[in-house]
Amino acid sequence: MQKFSLLLESEEQARTAMDLLWNTWGVRGEIEMVPLEGQFKLHVIAEKDLTAQQLEKLPGKRT
Repeated sequence: MQKFSLLLESEEQARTAMDLLWNTWGVRGEIEMVPLEGQFKLHVIAEKDLTAQQLEKLPGKRT
């Protein structure tokens, strides 16, 4: 299990990250998109661990 959050500039970036995680890499678990003032935060609890390479491909900044 792996937990992390991403800070993204737009809803489009957040949806792109969700698509990569869910559809491309087959990650299952919990993904929550939280709107902030002008940004979006994506909270991820993945059932399988992602590689460092995969994490680098995600848009936004890990927090």
